[in-house]
Amino acid sequence: MKIELSIDPTCEEPKLIIITNEVTDEITKIMKLLSSDSFERVSAHTHRGVKIIDIRNILRIYTEQKKVYIQTSNEIAEVKLRLYELEEKLNPNQFVRISNSEIVNIKEISNMNISKTGTIEVTFEGNIKTFASRRYVPKIKKQLGL
Repeated sequence: MKIELSIDPTCEEPKLIIITNEVTDEITKIMKLLSSDSFERVSAHTHRGVKIIDIRNILRIYTEQKKVYIQTSNEIAEVKLRLYELEEKLNPNQFVRISNSEIVNIKEISNMNISKTGTIEVTFEGNIKTFASRRYVPKIKKQLGL
């Protein structure tokens, strides 16, 4: 990929143009990373009220009984956004969907156990565990470079 920079003193706001013959996964990731739609914090509801959670502290985001929850190392809180809405706004280099009902923070994973049957057990600090759906294993391996 070639990168060009052009300095124009008359330019009032930076503008990024991507010229390509097709939209690949790489181009989509770059556009998502550079868009202003991504966010760094999310509000969630705990038993103590509304709390602002830094995206970097999230271990996993999952659905249970038609509700969406965010789990950090300290607590679990409910979010009013849908899982797909969160996935659209999260950095794809930091978060990966591991099933229809769960997204995990790659940077918070302490261990992954890939079984012979093809399932992946994902472990976070504090011995917090979850499992990846077999359907998502190829995507996870590709995103993690396995």
